[in-house]
Amino acid sequence: MNHPTRPARPARGFTLVEMTLAIVVGALVLLGVSGVFAATRNMDRIFGDRYKHSTQLHITQMTIRKTMLSLLILEDQRQAQNTTQTGDDQIENQIPARSRIILETDPVYASIPGQWQPQRFEVVVSTPPIALNMATKAAAWARINDRDENSLDFSSSDASSGVLRAVFELRPDGSRERIMRQAGIMDPDPRADEKYALIDSTPAGWTLWWRPILRTESEFLRSGGAPLADSAGTQKEIRFRLAGAIPLVQNIELCSWTIYKSDQKINEYDALEMSGLPAYAEFELLLLNGQYASWMFEIDWVLGDDPLDMVNDDAASDDQDDNNNDGGNNTPDIPGNQGGTLPGRDNQNGNLGNGGDS
Repeated sequence: MNHPTRPARPARGFTLVEMTLAIVVGALVLLGVSGVFAATRNMDRIFGDRYKHSTQLHITQMTIRKTMLSLLILEDQRQAQNTTQTGDDQIENQIPARSRIILETDPVYASIPGQWQPQRFEVVVSTPPIALNMATKAAAWARINDRDENSLDFSSSDASSGVLRAVFELRPDGSRERIMRQAGIMDPDPRADEKYALIDSTPAGWTLWWRPILRTESEFLRSGGAPLADSAGTQKEIRFRLAGAIPLVQNIELCSWTIYKSDQKINEYDALEMSGLPAYAEFELLLLNGQYASWMFEIDWVLGDDPLDMVNDDAASDDQDDNNNDGGNNTPDIPGNQGGTLPGRDNQNGNLGNGGDS
């Protein structure tokens, strides 16, 4: 028995509504996947930044702790004497010894607007708290050229020990690096310089630096000079000052040093002798990403002379002979005297935004 065959039905395609719905659903899926990837990448960046800053905070904490445990101090108060002789007359010039611990508002940024003022913390230590080979290669050049036959280097040749005068100081993020690149201390980085050029004169973040103070600058400070802006002086003088600078932690929003002395909290302080040592020192900082740290450090010390005193004692007889023979002037070169300019009180933050100009 023959059954009638049904005619083949024509193939049916997607309607416009179905196509539109498929496109919308596919777009939503792609958008969701893209959002997941973007969130993952953003979280990876955030955790990477936090890890980097946590590492910097750890290095900073260890550096400050080692510094506070290796302070070089005098047993009793005294003044360094510089004796010179002209003909039969002997003249004694009393040069006050520079304090071994100096906590002060940084005069370079004394005119910066706002209630918070950056501080500088200058110390003399019996051994460097951080390896000097972490600085640029120019640091070795600066240390070698900052001494002569009659002087003592502030650190040993292997950068692992030796008396050193150094300073913790704050600089706007990227500003010192730009000046160091212009002075030939760091490799050029046009993209970083262009980024810094777009920053407003009021810095958003700060970098804490640890910097050794070499003999020439120490003599300048002890003779009454004020701390200089990074851009003050000639290119050679800038290299001498900044070659050994090491950045510790970046993107600081606020930070402060506090000294505990006689049950009082002090934000400006100086000490030369053992009896003037504080009980504790505190360092507190807040980063731009919200990370916060507050550390309190014990104080320990060793007794010893400032390297400048030993240098001047060793060189005194040679200076006296030179003066008797030719009347020469052995006054040390002062940073800024070789064509540079000293920042005035009304323009001491002039290196903000115009790094290389002095």
